[in-house]
Amino acid sequence: MRASFVTTRCNSRTPASQAVAAVALIAAMAGPAGAQRGRAPATPEFTKQALLITNFATEPTLDRRLSRRAADAVRSRVSKLANKREFGVIDGENVDIALEKSSYPTEGPLEMDVIRSLGTNFRGDEFLAGTARSGAGGVRVRAELVLFRDTRLRQPIAEVVAPKLDDAAELLAKGIVAARSQLVYHRRCENALRIGRNDLAVGAAREGVAAYPRSTIARTCLLWALRSFGAPAGDVLSVAREVLAIDATSVHAIESAALSLDKLGRPAESAELWLKLAQSDTADLELASRIAFTLVEGGSAKRAEAWIVGVSDAHRDHLPLLRLKWRATYQNKSWAPAVEAGEALLAVDSAARADSSFYTRLATAYRATSRPYKAIEILARAVNAFPRDSRLYSMYTQYIRAESDSVVTRGLALFPNSADLLALNARDLRTRGKLQESLEATRRAVSLDTSMAQGQLMVAQLEVELGRPDSALMTLHRAIAGGEDSALVAGFALSKGNTLYRAANGTRTSNDYTLALRYVAFADSVRPSTQSRFLVGAAALGLAQSAIAEAPKVTDKAESCRLAKLGGEMVPVARAGLQAGQEMMPEVAKTSLDFLETLDPYVTQQIAAFCSAP
Repeated sequence: MRASFVTTRCNSRTPASQAVAAVALIAAMAGPAGAQRGRAPATPEFTKQALLITNFATEPTLDRRLSRRAADAVRSRVSKLANKREFGVIDGENVDIALEKSSYPTEGPLEMDVIRSLGTNFRGDEFLAGTARSGAGGVRVRAELVLFRDTRLRQPIAEVVAPKLDDAAELLAKGIVAARSQLVYHRRCENALRIGRNDLAVGAAREGVAAYPRSTIARTCLLWALRSFGAPAGDVLSVAREVLAIDATSVHAIESAALSLDKLGRPAESAELWLKLAQSDTADLELASRIAFTLVEGGSAKRAEAWIVGVSDAHRDHLPLLRLKWRATYQNKSWAPAVEAGEALLAVDSAARADSSFYTRLATAYRATSRPYKAIEILARAVNAFPRDSRLYSMYTQYIRAESDSVVTRGLALFPNSADLLALNARDLRTRGKLQESLEATRRAVSLDTSMAQGQLMVAQLEVELGRPDSALMTLHRAIAGGEDSALVAGFALSKGNTLYRAANGTRTSNDYTLALRYVAFADSVRPSTQSRFLVGAAALGLAQSAIAEAPKVTDKAESCRLAKLGGEMVPVARAGLQAGQEMMPEVAKTSLDFLETLDPYVTQQIAAFCSAP
């Protein structure tokens, strides 16, 4: 502002104030006699409101004459149509005087800060933001009714078209007066919210909508009331969309819709609205921080990253935005801006420096940008700052192993119960061929951290390498019971079962086929697949053949009976598995299924021979 306004609303020298004084004098002279001739009017529910109408903007170019004429024409007609007890239009001559005294031009549209000052000067409650366009088709005029106490509360007035400006002004004035019919209900709604009567607020707001169906202001209060008493998100969203259908820029409706979509679990839709809300006031950093936090927390960091980075870079001294830039870029693995944000936080944010996990993340970002020495440097600094943090030391260890073989040993001396360090040590021992020591270290690591990824699989692998397949299979069962990834466990078991099956094809013994079948059957029970079903059938066929072949060679009749029955039991298992998995190897499956048909007589003969009573 270049100067403050000096004209007051109650200046006794103005024509308007002289008229008010004259009315008061006549009323005083009338006394009781005047009251007897008619009932005194009821006290108005609200104080009389004041509407400020300033010069219109013009399109497509500035036309100062049209700007002033449009405002005068609309002001004149609204004044005639107004219910004088409810509101009045601030006199245009008074506005001109105020502008002249403050060295502002009286023609052409005014800046927003000037309009606010006029509103303060004349105690205005609402103002009209209008636009006029003159062309071959006549005059087009549109406007928005805006509340001074919250300029985000605005009511669009439908555009009108008429051959002459006066006719267009008449139509627009009727629209303005009609739009104002919602305001008394809106004020009732606001008052009810202030005293915690949400039911009254909802009722008043709905009356305002009924009075003016294109209402945005009363509908906005309805939104506030619905949110205040925790109405279903779908109901709030429905009203918000009604407002946005009339005014797509309504920030109150945008925010309400975004919050509702978040509650309904629709973050992709809400993200678009949050970003639209952010653009409504790019100077409001508190709003930007709140929106950025909501987007990151709501799982929309990917969608919001570019905007968060942009607004943070534009306000580098704003710590909350810098933190959110760090979170979004790290979460999205956008490593270059993540490093930039992390380094800035390290320099200015004491909270980040006090968080050991911040250093591990920054080290990860450095490593991802091919800066391993910076990663080691930051981890070394962190290890010094947090000497008792085992996980931090574990990460530090991984990064410098290439430089020193003693890092793991030193780490275990400091943190003998660190599962991560024990796992690293186990890998080293296995590399050096010390399988038993590696197994013991791995088991201890898993016992200390049962959530260690693939911990039980590492134990099972070492047991297999040590020639303990039965123990390995038991470990795989424990892995499933402990919540290990079933796909990984099933894949491991199927791979080992296939290897055992191939080995059994070489030995042709029932024990080897039995072991292979146990592995592939376990894999099939965890994650059934065509391959696992086929291998179950193939292993069962091999077991049936080997058992039938071994039965006559055993001197113990009971053992011969067991083998004969085992062969018989495996025939249907083999048939079912080969049929279920035959699409994998159709020709092999057909040959095997045909061969199974020839085994049935042998099984019957063997069971009769070896299992009959003496």
